[in-house]
Amino acid sequence: MWAITPYLLPLAIIVSANLAESRRAWRLLTFASLFLINAAVFVLGLLILALPALSRLTQVPLSPALAGFSFAKLGAAAVVTAVLGLFALLNPVRRWLASYLHIDPDSPVHTTALVLLLYLSVSSIGVLVGAGPWLMEGLESANLSPWAVVSGQVVFVLFALAGTGFGLRRNARQALRRLGLGPLTLRYLGIAALAVLLFLVLDYVTALLWQRIWPLDYRSIMDSSQQLFGGFGSPLGALTLALAAGIGEETLFRGALQPVFRIPLTALAFTLGHVQYGLSPATVEILLIGLALGWLRTRTNTTTCMVVHIAYNFLDLLIMPLFP
Repeated sequence: MWAITPYLLPLAIIVSANLAESRRAWRLLTFASLFLINAAVFVLGLLILALPALSRLTQVPLSPALAGFSFAKLGAAAVVTAVLGLFALLNPVRRWLASYLHIDPDSPVHTTALVLLLYLSVSSIGVLVGAGPWLMEGLESANLSPWAVVSGQVVFVLFALAGTGFGLRRNARQALRRLGLGPLTLRYLGIAALAVLLFLVLDYVTALLWQRIWPLDYRSIMDSSQQLFGGFGSPLGALTLALAAGIGEETLFRGALQPVFRIPLTALAFTLGHVQYGLSPATVEILLIGLALGWLRTRTNTTTCMVVHIAYNFLDLLIMPLFP
């Protein structure tokens, strides 16, 4: 339960946004909540930018644990995110974006999704650019538990269901249809099997080239990944991780977000959700996989994407010891 607690506020705003589709009072509450969150993040960003100067002024040293942490870049990322979030609340801006995306500029749900997607994307960029060394050091000593993985993906599913208005604007059948969670056919399973094989080949080729061109960087990321996912090396552990990630990420990204934000932006957000790989060839690989899954979603359904994601993650974890 505690792992889900930090996400209760955005979940509440998503629920409010769904109610706001037909009720003026909820619309005002939704937009006021989004405005206050953006304003708070803007102030927080300014404080992060000022923290080193405040430390020098008060002669209170910063914690050694923050060594390598770029306050300027992270603070700037928070400020930029907040400013973009505030612009997203302006109807003319959303109307302009609607010419490129499939958003309804008058929809409180789409406005909320746009703001939350901005926070995921820009904050992830800020972490990657501004806290790279600090993040990598933290990952080297981190170890994910099955509960942490499952609870995190449960949050993704809750976001997707809430975003589609399950129980508010849509019943179960309508919500499943909106998310693309349809039946599997033999043709879809055949396509899924081919996609899994191609993804595994891509993963191995990427690892091979990466290891030969940037061996130190490759070894550092691989060691961090093995430490982070060390508890999932067994077949049961690999299956747990694969099921959680496959169901959670595909429900949110391919199911809920892609029909609104289209393939490129959704794939980029999907990639930025994997900050544990830092800025590396693995990031490019994840982007390619995200684009491929996006294309697959348009040709089959989200269920097929889940099967591909689950099978790929499961097999990839099992064959990881065979990698360079």
